Amino acid sequence: MAAIMQKIQVFLRDDQKAALKSIAARTGQKQSDLVRKSVDLLIDNARQDDADWRAATRSVAGMWRDRTDLEPISEAFRAAVKRRFSSVHKRG
Repeated sequence: MAAIMQKIQVFLRDDQKAALKSIAARTGQKQSDLVRKSVDLLIDNARQDDADWRAATRSVAGMWRDRTDLEPISEAFRAAVKRRFSSVHKRG
């Protein structure tokens, strides 16, 4: 089954259009095919970035679970944040 294509309009700067035209001529590919490939690369990179972020988060989850000395550090950090962003942390 063939993919359903949808038309969109994209405005390119003169230098982008010239470069796209040059690449198309050099590779023998249509400009529209090159644009679609570029969109696919952008999507793949975004998915990879998301996967990398998730993997990094999972790898550090619980790493300080057994630490017993963090409460004074976290209290100092919270106090510093409240001072720095006092408009967000309204004092009662």
